[in-house]
Amino acid sequence: MSVPFIMVLAMGVLFAAGIYLMLERSLTRVLLGFILLGNGANLLIILTAGRGSPPLTDGENLSTEGMSDPLPHALVLTAIVITFSVTAFLLAMIYRSWRLMRADSLQDDDTDLQVAITKLIDSEAEASTDYDDTEFGDEAESPITGAIDLDDDGTPAEREDLADDIEDASTPAEADAIAEEAADSQTEAHSAEEAEITEEVKDAKQQGDDA
Repeated sequence: MSVPFIMVLAMGVLFAAGIYLMLERSLTRVLLGFILLGNGANLLIILTAGRGSPPLTDGENLSTEGMSDPLPHALVLTAIVITFSVTAFLLAMIYRSWRLMRADSLQDDDTDLQVAITKLIDSEAEASTDYDDTEFGDEAESPITGAIDLDDDGTPAEREDLADDIEDASTPAEADAIAEEAADSQTEAHSAEEAEITEEVKDAKQQGDDA
């Protein structure tokens, strides 16, 4: 087993363990996961340098043949500084959390949860009414504004008012009279609409014959 393979294997273990710990709610585990992830990144940068002799010369032979690339090693120094600074920041967060709540775990904020629930309800309400439900006209479960009255029984608001009038009737005979009057008015409206359509068809046919 070669040294590069061992380093790749170690890098994979560090990345896996680091990501797993960073997904926890405990800030201490997040800190440990970040440290492992930083060390894994350092190993990855070192592996990109390849194998070779140190980038040093004796002042006479200035050839770079066989030398390893010094840039990844310089990047490792930068990565170490960044990891150290973020580690110090996380330690300060852990200390502050322990002083205030005597716990280092993240808690769900009630206000954020309420805002999220409100947004979810609003989005579901918009989704339920934001489509062109024209197949059933005003009889649809969530009819759109201005839906066509396919059966000439009035709009949902008019039907609701009619049902209230029938329910508020003092006697069954009065309720039957209200319902019969509504049916007659719907029939008359339907007949008038049919007559108007028939007249339009006749006019269109007459114009076609004249042409």
